[in-house]
Amino acid sequence: MTNMEEETFTCFFYGTLMAFPILSRVIYGTQHPDPWQRDRLRIRPAILHDHCRHRVKNVDYPGVVAQTGSSVRGTVVEGLSKMDIDRLDSFEGHEYERRQVKVSLLADERALDISHSGRETGDTVMAGTYIWTAGNQYLEDAEWDFDHFVKQKLRNWVGDAKNFEFQGFLQNLVRPTQWVVVGGHDQMR
Repeated sequence: MTNMEEETFTCFFYGTLMAFPILSRVIYGTQHPDPWQRDRLRIRPAILHDHCRHRVKNVDYPGVVAQTGSSVRGTVVEGLSKMDIDRLDSFEGHEYERRQVKVSLLADERALDISHSGRETGDTVMAGTYIWTAGNQYLEDAEWDFDHFVKQKLRNWVGDAKNFEFQGFLQNLVRPTQWVVVGGHDQMR
């Protein structure tokens, strides 16, 4: 990597961040990023084996924990910057720990829509994912459902900012400081 190239990161998302408007608001501060921002990310469907996704009690988002024999569908996002990772870490907070995991890619791009099954390609990638660490007592026995979230809850997360669950996060992290890319590196302005 030359000093003109920015180091990039790969993450596996299995919950609210699978919805691009939410991911975009976390890393860019808007659900409508500029084309160059969207184009630098590669988003593909994937599966994380030996883990299970649970609903977290009294909130809209899930938690993932290790569980042999279970698997979690989600998305792999490549091309994230260090600043993106810092923003994602802040968004996820103390309930999660980012860990490296091996995920299997799915062949069918329609598998981004969870209602399509998609078959594994045999290709795997290492990705950071946010593992639930706040304690199993806060998890429900039921699996978190992305389709239900999209139909019933997404509008609360990407609608008017006053209804946005992490509004305070965005105000504190994104608005006071503007970030620009200069020579391939994020810099404060």
